[in-house]
Amino acid sequence: MNIGIFTYGTRGDVQPYIALAIGLMENGHQVTLAAPENFQDLVEEYGITFHPLHGDAERGMNSPEGKSILKTENTIKLMKYFFKVLHEMRIPLRKSYVEGFNKVDFIVANTATVTITSAIAEKQNKPIVLTYFMPPLVPTSEFPLGDFDFLDFPWYNKFTYKLAHLFFWKFVKEEVNEFRQELGLPILKENLVYHIDKQNLLDLYCLSQTLIPQPTDWDKNHKITGFLTVPEHSGSIKNSEEGNEELNSWLQQGEAPIYIGFGSNGVGNTEKFESLLQAVLNNTTERILLCTGWSVFNNLPVHKNLFVAKYVNHHTVLPQCKAGIFHGGAGTLAAMLRNNLPVIIISFYTDQPTWGKIIERMNLGVHIPVKKLTNTKFISALTKIQSPKIKQNVALVGEKIRNENGLENAINEIEKYFFNKRKTIEP
Repeated sequence: MNIGIFTYGTRGDVQPYIALAIGLMENGHQVTLAAPENFQDLVEEYGITFHPLHGDAERGMNSPEGKSILKTENTIKLMKYFFKVLHEMRIPLRKSYVEGFNKVDFIVANTATVTITSAIAEKQNKPIVLTYFMPPLVPTSEFPLGDFDFLDFPWYNKFTYKLAHLFFWKFVKEEVNEFRQELGLPILKENLVYHIDKQNLLDLYCLSQTLIPQPTDWDKNHKITGFLTVPEHSGSIKNSEEGNEELNSWLQQGEAPIYIGFGSNGVGNTEKFESLLQAVLNNTTERILLCTGWSVFNNLPVHKNLFVAKYVNHHTVLPQCKAGIFHGGAGTLAAMLRNNLPVIIISFYTDQPTWGKIIERMNLGVHIPVKKLTNTKFISALTKIQSPKIKQNVALVGEKIRNENGLENAINEIEKYFFNKRKTIEP
């Protein structure tokens, strides 16, 4: 099958699809991964065909306006900025999606692309599977939507999802119908969520059931598969790990370090994090491996216990660390737990606070919203996550995640769904 994978956003929105592309290719399928143009090198390092989608998320994040918004640490302002950027470039962005669709026959789409991909798939009559790396959005009576977890009983739980769907449709309705009219499709008078749900598309939540069990009241087209992790035998063609020899030497010079990295999440208030690092280095003997990712720091401390890199190879480095501190993206969380690392989640926006709550509830680490982050809270959290109880809990969860076969489960579901769809389309 000729399969196109469409995703948009930061590195955390691309990395799991590299795993999926590799798995599908190993099963004999032709795969094209479509993502923002700045991820071309990353994708092609793995021998995957790349299709550029218009835009560069890193450039937008580090623009003067982007930095200013990030520094406010205001979730609503940040999300408004993201949607503003997408709106301003919607014409060339949509064109790049259509060009990508024209190259493939079957579609796997990140839910972040659904306002565009669902319309093109409908227009071109191409089967589409939706994939998610966030806590479920499918209504269930068993637990509420993460942002509405003030109460927990059946009718309220289901209502929280309907409320979220209502807000979503109100926010995207105008652009969805603008694009549908461009494609010659009828405008939608009903919520896009309900329009899609009527089609019984395959919905895959690529998360661990160890963290979020699959609800028993879901329809059979909604499934939680397990995390998607790049197979260890499928290393990138070129070594992207910066300062490899220097880093390896530093790792061997003392006890296991604490990994800190916010990837392509971006840190706006860099002064706060520079002060935090200085406090840790001054008041503890902890060794810190800082991965700056897309963040631009101007005044990082210089210390023998601090090593700074832009990115590192998680497969080789995380097993040599003793804890992980990050923003709460699902992909990084999976990597941390797979390597038995207790965590501190410093959440910024979207689903990150929900993952933070889950981690605290399961006693796998500590959650600190970025606006409440202080040097004292951070140093206290460093001590707490190294307690025997948290380490024991993390080890148990880590073993389950390593054995869940998330990639294999997702590929099996996708192949079965597309095979059945192909039989109904082909004469």
